[in-house]
Amino acid sequence: MRIILKLLSASAAAMTAAGILTAAAQDTLQYDFSSVSINGLEVDRYYTREQIINALGKPDEEDDVVYSYFVYNSTIVMAPASGDFSLSDVRAAMKVTDEFGFGGIYGRDSIRFCVFTLNSDRFAVNDYIRVGDPVSKVYDMGGSVRDIKNTDGGGKLYWWASYVTDYIEDEDLMYNPAFWYDKNGIITKIELYYD
Repeated sequence: MRIILKLLSASAAAMTAAGILTAAAQDTLQYDFSSVSINGLEVDRYYTREQIINALGKPDEEDDVVYSYFVYNSTIVMAPASGDFSLSDVRAAMKVTDEFGFGGIYGRDSIRFCVFTLNSDRFAVNDYIRVGDPVSKVYDMGGSVRDIKNTDGGGKLYWWASYVTDYIEDEDLMYNPAFWYDKNGIITKIELYYD
């Protein structure tokens, strides 16, 4: 696994250094993948409540468990991936929430954007990748990845903005976003959470 990760990252780095960009990489040049952000809010930065609402919209709910959370409700609508289908085949699959956690220091005017869980396609990581996209888009962002496969063919792919040359310890995974995907390689959830 380590060797494959290093070979893939080294190959991509060599192509980039040589000025050879894949079609996907050329399309990503307009994006900033140097950090993790949602709607322009960079994780681990301080913002006022007004800045957060301007970026994410007014939350449907606010919760206060460990972190202060803004919760956004959505309904995921599902359709067959391909082939002939009619509108009767399209159905509302489920109601889901997208949650953004903030921590603050009492007495400050701003709060720190700490964690998030995305279950709908309403928000995008780095304005580029969202729930419902193919997990292969994570590789387009460069940096480093660690893929942890499930026995059902799905799994989760952790992403680092920077190129990591060493093996990444399990305890370091929680500080980076995880892109959960199903057996078809479609992202079903994106989260960044740490204790």
